[in-house]
Amino acid sequence: MKTWLWAVFTICSLGHPLFGEELAQDWKQWRGPHRNGTVEASFRFTAQSRIETVWEANVGTGFSSPVVSAKQLVAMGNVDDYDIVTALDAQTGEKIWDFTYESPLDPNLFEGGPTSTPAISGEKVVCLGRQGLVHCLSLKTGELLWKYDIVKSLGYNIPTWGFAGSPLLLDGHVFLNAGSHGICLNLKDGELVWASSNDEEAGYSSPLQLLGEQSNKLLLMNAKSLNAVDAKDGDLLWSQRWITRYGINAADPLLVSDDSVLVSSGYGKGTGLVQFTSGEAELLWRTRAVRTQMSPGVLVKKAVYAIDGDEGDSPQLVCFSPMTGDVFWSQEEFGTGTLIAANDQILVLDGLGELTVFEANTKEFQPILNKKLTSGKCWTPVVLVGNRIYSRNAAGTVVCSVVQ
Repeated sequence: MKTWLWAVFTICSLGHPLFGEELAQDWKQWRGPHRNGTVEASFRFTAQSRIETVWEANVGTGFSSPVVSAKQLVAMGNVDDYDIVTALDAQTGEKIWDFTYESPLDPNLFEGGPTSTPAISGEKVVCLGRQGLVHCLSLKTGELLWKYDIVKSLGYNIPTWGFAGSPLLLDGHVFLNAGSHGICLNLKDGELVWASSNDEEAGYSSPLQLLGEQSNKLLLMNAKSLNAVDAKDGDLLWSQRWITRYGINAADPLLVSDDSVLVSSGYGKGTGLVQFTSGEAELLWRTRAVRTQMSPGVLVKKAVYAIDGDEGDSPQLVCFSPMTGDVFWSQEEFGTGTLIAANDQILVLDGLGELTVFEANTKEFQPILNKKLTSGKCWTPVVLVGNRIYSRNAAGTVVCSVVQ
């Protein structure tokens, strides 16, 4: 296996202004700047860190993650069977604009509402609704630039819980997890570039770009397999069978090197390491010791931190080896939580809105601090921009908290 890939941590110096506070990376897409749940923070959490709420706003029912660009936050929700895309001032929470379109709440064993996260590129923001409606809006004004109806245009089946994968914006294109292994639209005008067949139902995870020499390839999960495609034309390069009960392949694959990826799902399926070349893939191992139902893990210091277990089945926080699947340690009482990593510190939001920050450490769980950020059901990971933490719950309450 090739050398492990490490994110290049460009540490921002303290004192540079962001809303009068600290310099920050924007968070323009699902799972942040690297699309893997990691971010380069300009500070470290300590036991003396204080986390204070600055503002709250409601954006409607849903599980879509906020995104932040140029001091502007964009989030999605549903109110009275209309999806609402809302832009807020990231400093004050004041509404800048909103855009609505008709879409059912569809609370099927959960609260319903949008589950896909918007993506921002330049002055454009692209959103995907659960019924397959794609909208491209002006980031500045919320004006509709173009729209695309996946179901009407391509005849695709809507997955049982709707389209959930978050758009990937890359090189002037929009990649979406729909059909057997994705579709591609032109970011400029929404015209279809390529589309896969409708032979298999789409999974619920998001498209992921490969790294290094294979960066012209994408990974997408459908209901039965992990698939690699050529980003240029959508050609299927290889497929690794991965069948989960109810077709719920929801957690994103997690790249651990330029030629290997972890795939994981709940409902008793487990986790496996897939090694791949340009033309084939091989499942090196599989374990049922780690089963990520919805939330992908994060890779820090050659270990993966993730939530193991299904909703309602006492999920636990685990630290495990991506090379072998061996679990180093586990910690209970986090519910259906979500994780991100800031440098070598992990931020886990439990299923009821309590944030725990701990050091990446394979020997033991070392919590640094705990803070209740919000209440209600919380299945959406927090967003860290500078020293501001943005969280949301299923009811649509977005909370901005400042770390001091």
